[in-house]
Amino acid sequence: MSLLAGAFLAGLVVLAVPLLLHRMSQREPAERDVSSLMLMRETDEPIRTRRSLAHRVLLALRLAALAVVTLAFAEPVLEMATPAGHQARDRAKLVVVDGSLSMRHDDAWQQATRVVADLVDASADAYVALGTERLTLIGDIRSAAPGFTRFDFAGLPARLDGLIASLPDRDLDWEVHLVSDFQASAVPARFNALVEGTQWPYVLHRVGGEADNWTISTAAVQGGRLEAVVAGHGASKDIDVALRLEDREIGRTTVAAEAGAPTVARFDIGDGILPHRGAALLEVGLAADDAIPADDVFRLVQPAQDATTVAILPGGSGESDTTALQFLVAALKANGVAEPVQVDTAADWPRSVDAAIIVDPGEISTPLRRRLERHLDEGGGTLLIVGSRSHRIGSLPFTGGSLTGSIAGGVQSVAALDAEHPVAQTFHSAGPAVEVKRSLSLPTRPGETILALVPGSSAGHRSEAAAPFVVERRIGKGRLLVLLTALDRDWSSLVLRPAFVGFVRNAVDYLAQNLPLAATAGQAFSIPASSAQIFDAGGQRVLALSSTSTRPVARIPRPGFYTVRAPGREAPMAVNIDPRESDLRSVETELLERWQAATATTAGDAIRDQGGSRSERAIDSMAAESLMYPLARWLLVLAAVLLLVESLAANVGRLAWGVRGLFNWRGGATA
Repeated sequence: MSLLAGAFLAGLVVLAVPLLLHRMSQREPAERDVSSLMLMRETDEPIRTRRSLAHRVLLALRLAALAVVTLAFAEPVLEMATPAGHQARDRAKLVVVDGSLSMRHDDAWQQATRVVADLVDASADAYVALGTERLTLIGDIRSAAPGFTRFDFAGLPARLDGLIASLPDRDLDWEVHLVSDFQASAVPARFNALVEGTQWPYVLHRVGGEADNWTISTAAVQGGRLEAVVAGHGASKDIDVALRLEDREIGRTTVAAEAGAPTVARFDIGDGILPHRGAALLEVGLAADDAIPADDVFRLVQPAQDATTVAILPGGSGESDTTALQFLVAALKANGVAEPVQVDTAADWPRSVDAAIIVDPGEISTPLRRRLERHLDEGGGTLLIVGSRSHRIGSLPFTGGSLTGSIAGGVQSVAALDAEHPVAQTFHSAGPAVEVKRSLSLPTRPGETILALVPGSSAGHRSEAAAPFVVERRIGKGRLLVLLTALDRDWSSLVLRPAFVGFVRNAVDYLAQNLPLAATAGQAFSIPASSAQIFDAGGQRVLALSSTSTRPVARIPRPGFYTVRAPGREAPMAVNIDPRESDLRSVETELLERWQAATATTAGDAIRDQGGSRSERAIDSMAAESLMYPLARWLLVLAAVLLLVESLAANVGRLAWGVRGLFNWRGGATA
């Protein structure tokens, strides 16, 4: 027998309390000689043996109940040996092998291949699924290979149930085997997200190991300079970073990379370097000699000055308004957007506008409000950014939405609730997290919140109870995005992070219905067109999206440059690897043990570490395994029985002494 939470045994010290009270009640009073009692006749002391025995029995029952409850909280499990072959005959096996990018390092995939082959050979009913952004059944594991996408363990039980429901043997009892390197970045912050909805027992097989690895998490052009963020884990060292324009190197620098601390590499790309016509295809590459060479390149599409017309409505002319306007204009220029048109609160609306940005509006004129409402009704898009002025007014300027509550305090981070939304794509990067100190509260309906605020420790992870940060509302045919924090460094670090440039670019493209310029391998992205085709760098069509009633959603499994073609327009697109896959740190063994134990399945050597000298070990289908039976629920039942017996014994004792006293009072048994 073993304990899953042995620290709870420290609670046994409470047993000293009833023992101490019992000893105090048994203490004999001190004897004193009194002169007036010297001549009284001495009598024999009554015998209280029965009452003392009853007290000791009650004490023993109470101590036993407390000890059993304490042991139940320690979660004991009973290990019983049983032939593994018996279990294999009773349960069909679903073997899920991690096919994400992180499995490309060292010999992790070779180890996984051997483990999967041994599991399949030892079972008559076995299916193998490749785990990437989706679960896909495969035939022979030796014909498969890890891809370039991500495998996230959040919500895995529901995906497994859906896959099993599609199998012809779905009515069998199943045992799920997970073969993975168990990246820490792939495990949700909440443990319950791993086990909620689990119907089948799990057996975990860990392969590979931690290794030094570096990547470019994000890159952006700002004010004639390209800034790339180098991130990774390993021994600090100098890394050469090169910038290429369409396979021609145009810059090189060296950065001192430190583990866990993002480092920025900067390149000057002034006049004459980038083409004046057409989009520039840029690549930032590392000469890192690390575990995964595939993530050492970041691709970026820098568009030429496009024809997207953006109108900016500043709320005032104060210092904070001027600073916010400067941040916005710099971000738009960095993305190749033409000089925005500034609109005063009392001015007329421009004749043609693709997207509008309203910065912390105060009281606006009635004609301008009507023009904004008409812009939305006709299918236009608007980004509304709140601030102190919006907080004082307490409502949105033209939708009637109330900004309720006071300014929220405490540092929080940004997480994506709608990960497939174009505006949320920037916040998947492993760059510096956006820290939000102050924001406003806006009542929302289900599906309206795109980005949310969560505690700093949960950055990047979905949380249903999170506060809204970016909200989308449909008004007429148009779309309204509301950013619930100000473009002020005292409110958040958004304007100081590389994510801000990408957020502005994605928001403008989404509101103006421009074709996407960037995507993450394996992640869904929407195309604002009724139909579209996607071609790779060689001109081969990789995806065709036929006409749909809504915007098509696409996934590109491999990084590289692509071309998106929609009716009457086309645009280049850069697809990059999710930087979270580049972090090869593994979760602690303790968490895997908790995950394993929570499924109540075989645990004797269940978390199988295939690394090192044990990588050649085959899993023998006839070898002895251990079945673990949780005893906590039975101990709680025993505690309830002991308390019931103690209560009955105490009441029966009182009843017996009461009857005896009544009998003596009537004189029926007096000596």
